[in-house]
Amino acid sequence: MTNIRFVLTCAALQFLLVPCANAELSATQQREIITQCQQLVTDYAYYRDLRDANSVAELFTEGARMLARGHWSEGRQAIRDHVNSDDMNTVSMHLITTIKIMPQDENSATGVTYAAVAHEVKNTDPAAPAELRDFTVVGKYFDTFTRTDQGWRISERIFKPVFRKPDTAASN
Repeated sequence: MTNIRFVLTCAALQFLLVPCANAELSATQQREIITQCQQLVTDYAYYRDLRDANSVAELFTEGARMLARGHWSEGRQAIRDHVNSDDMNTVSMHLITTIKIMPQDENSATGVTYAAVAHEVKNTDPAAPAELRDFTVVGKYFDTFTRTDQGWRISERIFKPVFRKPDTAASN
């Protein structure tokens, strides 16, 4: 009787574990997810510095949430408004370094990106660079990525400052 229970238990476990093994991502799937999500991260920095609110918003899902400057923006229009709220007398640069993407399954991933953000007043001579006094904020973006019918998109982005320039509100 003990042997029969053992065999039945092993058979049941094998039956339950096979679908879990099939749910794992192949190395190729993982690389594709990582590459596509990394592209979203770099596109965000690029379009953010161009202040291209429409291109930034399109990187997100329709109902995305973003926490930046201490408040939540929910939905693409709110994300556009966030970008358009920048002081147009300044120039910004979002410098990203470490990008760690962690696929969860074939439709979701998470990520952490390190960023240093500078915002300075534009030079009166349009051909000259702005004077960089210091970075406004250095911190980390914590992202959730979702596969949509249009491809991978950011569904949640949270910026957490690690270092902040004194006397200023962080911009990101």
